[in-house]
Amino acid sequence: MTQEYSQYKRPDPVTAVAYMAVTSAVTGVGFLLTAPIPLIPGAIHWRVLAFLPCVFGILYGPILGFVSGAVGNTIWALIGGYFNPATPVFDLIGVGLTGLIPGLLCKPKDSMSRKGLFKIALFSLLSGVIMVPIVAVGFDLVGVAPFGPAIVFLVLSDLPPILIGTPLVVAAVTPLLLRRNLIRWRL
Repeated sequence: MTQEYSQYKRPDPVTAVAYMAVTSAVTGVGFLLTAPIPLIPGAIHWRVLAFLPCVFGILYGPILGFVSGAVGNTIWALIGGYFNPATPVFDLIGVGLTGLIPGLLCKPKDSMSRKGLFKIALFSLLSGVIMVPIVAVGFDLVGVAPFGPAIVFLVLSDLPPILIGTPLVVAAVTPLLLRRNLIRWRL
């Protein structure tokens, strides 16, 4: 773990696209496999892995975090049969922000201290709080769910996993990834 944290480089384009594809697929399939409990059928499901875009953003940078959330959520919607006219705009932007914001404000080194983990939890929660009304507006505009209930159920479905899961997973995987030299760049 002697890696210098401040010396992250940008990946080459092929590596960046490969990581975007893999993290988007992991997010999409993860959302699909762990979202069996509908809160508003056809719209909002309790998502145990809602923290994945946050984790990918913190580990590999805000752009990768945004893409994993935006594209991963779209993959989930397409495969799961939940795609609606709000998905390509409101869901894409809202869920993408859950990877972008923590990726901008947190780094892997933050997972090495309690203060850093608190910072990770706080900014991940903030990203979820920003995402909720964006997605709720989309649901309301296309008639999938009224704004008020959408807010309530999005808060229940996504915020607890984001708040609790993000710092736990980042704390667990960062030392392993650093030991194997798998965090060498951020995008």
